[in-house]
Amino acid sequence: MLTSKSTENLFLIGMMGSWKSTVGRKLAEALKLEFIDTDDAIEEMTEMKVADIFREFGEEKFREMETAFFVEKAKQKGQLFSTGGGIILSAENRKVLQENGITFLLDATPQTLANRIHNTTKRPLLSDSDNLEERLQNIWNDRHQLYIDYADHVINTDNLEPPQVLAEILNILEVSNADH
Repeated sequence: MLTSKSTENLFLIGMMGSWKSTVGRKLAEALKLEFIDTDDAIEEMTEMKVADIFREFGEEKFREMETAFFVEKAKQKGQLFSTGGGIILSAENRKVLQENGITFLLDATPQTLANRIHNTTKRPLLSDSDNLEERLQNIWNDRHQLYIDYADHVINTDNLEPPQVLAEILNILEVSNADH
């Protein structure tokens, strides 16, 4: 079913609230791949919440930890990664996305993301924001071109529910297979 490139890994990238984890869990199950949520894995390894890491050590230290974990973990095959929204900020991480599998951008407008995000305490980049949509717009502006540049496939999730996003990814993987 999967192309030779995707037997390595699948990566879901995008902003917080784009349904990377929601869709990723179901997709990993459907494809019999190991599911890895990078934020959850870092929390487990450090025994700290991402928000606490940001507060105690800062975003830069978190990004270093994220990159160290991601680069090493992505060397293994047969995994589906739901990446943190900022994974794209590191050149090292972008190289991993390009070389170790197929990358899907789950894209959504800041307005849609704001409607989906209910718990900002888990999201350190949003916790000090009075205007959620404006903050998301600023983050989106900083990252969107990188997301586009490093995605093999872009799925706009604004008007879709998670099962539809899952079906679209499975369809793309089938189409990719037919081409080889």
